[in-house]
Amino acid sequence: AAKGTPLAKPISTFPFVDLQTGNLTESAAQFLNQLRNFVVGMNRLTPCNATGKNVITLTPLDASPLIEKYVDYEVFTFVAEQTSDGSVTGTVVPRDGTLATLKFYVTGGAAQAGAGDIVAGSLYFAIYNDALDTAAGGFVLK
Repeated sequence: AAKGTPLAKPISTFPFVDLQTGNLTESAAQFLNQLRNFVVGMNRLTPCNATGKNVITLTPLDASPLIEKYVDYEVFTFVAEQTSDGSVTGTVVPRDGTLATLKFYVTGGAAQAGAGDIVAGSLYFAIYNDALDTAAGGFVLK
């Protein structure tokens, strides 16, 4: 299963505060930025803008965690732009790059989402499960 990137350990040999100026050192600022990214990354409920009808593109909002790859049980929230009229797939477009296009599933992952399973203006949770589609991964819609 996919795993998130761990938080780097602070380097204890570098001072956190410049004793002469009282300002944070560069290493302290980097550590605090990593800590912020770690805390934001723990909230794996990622709000997204959605575009498309049967191929849905999810673009995480600016306040989202850093997304490098799909991680089991990660949840992407979105409001559908259009009502589906065929088999539904989708992809997440993080700040850097694009992730794989995967199938959307209904009924707990038993069947691929199809016509009418996604309704324009409705709120959805797309939960990533790496066991779907013969271990290629997919999203369960709730």
